[in-house]
Amino acid sequence: MGIGTRLRELREAAGLTQGQLAAAVGVTAAAIGNYELEVSFPREAVLYSLFKALHCEPNELFTGHFTEKSADALHLKKYRELDSYGKELVDACTEIEHRRCNGDEGMLIAARNGGAPRRLTLRKRGSASILDEPDYRGGRR
Repeated sequence: MGIGTRLRELREAAGLTQGQLAAAVGVTAAAIGNYELEVSFPREAVLYSLFKALHCEPNELFTGHFTEKSADALHLKKYRELDSYGKELVDACTEIEHRRCNGDEGMLIAARNGGAPRRLTLRKRGSASILDEPDYRGGRR
């Protein structure tokens, strides 16, 4: 559930129209409508006024928006539990994917265990494989 939906629920529970809430907060009714539709979001000062006008705590407005079950939150939680080697590996994969998605076709990658750095050439999106390297079984991908 987004902030806009939660804002509308809190406004309706308080028995206020968009116009009444707007007057209490110091914005237009159209602004309240845009917040509820998530076309725009209130500035910090407006948020404080919303909390006061709706007689709610910040957690009540943001409930359901930031959850520990979101994919991003779960990914971040797992990342924080990795050791330095694991974080380095995830960071490298993220960098490779970011460059691939942004059109960088090659990059220099430092090899582990004293090997010489090599240039990986990333294939275009939609290819069967992004790297033309042997897999762990010794065959080709």
